[in-house]
Amino acid sequence: MKKYFYASPVILCLILVFSFKLHAQTEYRFSLKEAIDFALENNYDILSSYKDIESAEQQVKEYMAIGFPQINAGINYTDYIALPTMIIPAGTFGPDSPEQEAQFGTKYNASADASASQLIFDGRYIVGVQASKRLLEKTRQQFIKTKLDMYEAVSAAYYRVLVAEDTKVILDSTLRYMENILYETRITFEAGFAEEIDVDQLELIVADLQANIIIAETQVQISYAFLKFLCGIKIDDSVVVIDELDDLMTQVNYTALLEDPFNYENNIDYRILKTQEQIAKLQIKLQKSEYMPSLSAFINYQTQAQRTNWDFFNTNKKWYSNSFWGVEMSIPIWSSGLRRARIQQAKINLKKIGIADERLRTGLSIQVQTAQMEFNNAYLVMMNKSMAMNTAEKILRITSEKYKEGLSSSLDLLQANNQFLSNTSDYILAIQQVLVKKLSLEKLMYSD
Repeated sequence: MKKYFYASPVILCLILVFSFKLHAQTEYRFSLKEAIDFALENNYDILSSYKDIESAEQQVKEYMAIGFPQINAGINYTDYIALPTMIIPAGTFGPDSPEQEAQFGTKYNASADASASQLIFDGRYIVGVQASKRLLEKTRQQFIKTKLDMYEAVSAAYYRVLVAEDTKVILDSTLRYMENILYETRITFEAGFAEEIDVDQLELIVADLQANIIIAETQVQISYAFLKFLCGIKIDDSVVVIDELDDLMTQVNYTALLEDPFNYENNIDYRILKTQEQIAKLQIKLQKSEYMPSLSAFINYQTQAQRTNWDFFNTNKKWYSNSFWGVEMSIPIWSSGLRRARIQQAKINLKKIGIADERLRTGLSIQVQTAQMEFNNAYLVMMNKSMAMNTAEKILRITSEKYKEGLSSSLDLLQANNQFLSNTSDYILAIQQVLVKKLSLEKLMYSD
């Protein structure tokens, strides 16, 4: 006899809810600013840079700890399997005493000691602490550079999503418009008032639009996947962008980008170089400090016991203690030119940074001028593409009306449609180019 088991409604509900949660996706709705803010907390490179700062902070603490008291302790236990044997030469205890063997020591031996030391003065330590703090500052500046790179990358990815989506929207609306004209033309053809070639031309337009929509959908998916990667979002989750290209264009401060004076100190690469210059100067001081003596103090305590029987915890038997303290000074006297050579190397490195400073200043000036010209050109091209798109839209509208009235051919409609799509695509790409050039210019001029 077969047995049938029935699950209770509560259990079934729990299973369904749990299964839904396993497959549930998180949806993120982002403006451009929100996408950047989210990436600042979750981008993989940003998270790694946070760890670099934490590591540099610990390195500063590590170096500073050298100047604080150092305390160590140790315990030693020795169990002689065979006691050491010494040879006592003949005549040691008299002219006629023979050579003898003797064993000294006890089988069981134990000792414990503790020591403390304190650095009193060391020029290398003082300079080293300063250098470690400058290295921390450089790490933080590298973090700012990483954030700027992330800002640029996320913004560019956001723009690509908008371009891909806008392109698809235009293709979808154009397809619906052309499908409607195709439907009307077929009816007209069946009624004997249109030629078959007109239907064929329109079917060609519709087929081409459908193919372009497939490509556009793929571009949308790829653009979203890259944006999610930069933001640190799981691939199974979804993202919705809520800004529009035209709205982002209204936020572009055209005048400021072209007329604000360029300040080298605002550029993150230049600030990193200046920090590197400070580190190079400290390296010279560090090498010069090798000529200075170092002074430290120490104290030591030790206790030990020897036993023939293993009874170290017998309070009736003694442990023998000794302790001492002292001061140690290390005085460098002669290094055969080693220290001098190291100082000269540090000075040469500082001069190289001076050359790099001049080179970077010149390069940044050229980069800013080039970026401003490219931004200005992109803006002018966009304005031109805007007018061309409006004209192409007007031509398509008039041609469509003439076609419906029988005053233009399907070939004219095909040309007008292709012209409209080409100019619209050019305009969208021109907006993207303006925004991308803006990013490049801002990255050069404004680091904070």
